[in-house]
Amino acid sequence: MRYFMKILKRVTIWAFCAVFCFFSACNVHPDAYTLIREAKAEVKSMKNCVVSSSRNLTFTSNGEQHSFQSKTDLIYTANPFTLKSILSSQIDGTSAKSETYTVTEDGNLNFYCKTPSGWQKTAAENLDSSPSAQIEILHLLNNSEDQEYICDTTVGSQKVHKIKLKLKNEALRSDVENIVTQSGMSGGSKTIVQTLLDSAPDIYGYCYVSVESGKPVRLELDAADVLNQIFQNIDGSNVSIKVTKCIFCGDISKIGSAPAVILPEDAKSASSVQAEG
Repeated sequence: MRYFMKILKRVTIWAFCAVFCFFSACNVHPDAYTLIREAKAEVKSMKNCVVSSSRNLTFTSNGEQHSFQSKTDLIYTANPFTLKSILSSQIDGTSAKSETYTVTEDGNLNFYCKTPSGWQKTAAENLDSSPSAQIEILHLLNNSEDQEYICDTTVGSQKVHKIKLKLKNEALRSDVENIVTQSGMSGGSKTIVQTLLDSAPDIYGYCYVSVESGKPVRLELDAADVLNQIFQNIDGSNVSIKVTKCIFCGDISKIGSAPAVILPEDAKSASSVQAEG
């Protein structure tokens, strides 16, 4: 009987250890710092990709509502550098659409823009053609300074790691500039945007990294609460700002298998214009 009890006790201990080890293993997840470091390296070496991103900023200035909405579809190729961009935007109800191409021709970069009067061509000198510079949604990844692993999840049919990013305040520059400009609150000041950015609380976004490839497949930022804190801390301002929506998100797909960017035939006869500045 004593021998049987010893065996039972050992089996119980072994079973407990097995269960403990199993659940401990389930709670182990990849290191967020390593995932983001490798994701940045993947971006740096990216040969081509397709990107679809959108921005939505809605706020009131002294009770008057303003809305900025945009959707951008890009095809990027690193070498030779080509970039196709189709931008659809709506600002306070006024819609606009643009189609542009940046292409390498005879070793030089040229920028083509479709206007109501036809295509225009401008030399694109001293242009940083890296994906981090040319793909706006990747600015969130560039502006990250810390990271925290959240969970495994899916984006479409892809298994991904969801990682929380602590962002530099630079990630909100364009939104702050839009609000300051549209509200007229600058009063001619050239430093107000930077002053507002310097007052920002911690800013967080999310990066979704493919489990299989280690490449970033989605980035997103919801900053309405942060912007409200920024604009509620202005001493002596006679402009009241209330932000109801500020969302910036983008999906990166067909990495390494994007379609070629082909300049439209009618763009090849574009009139040349000199770049401003």
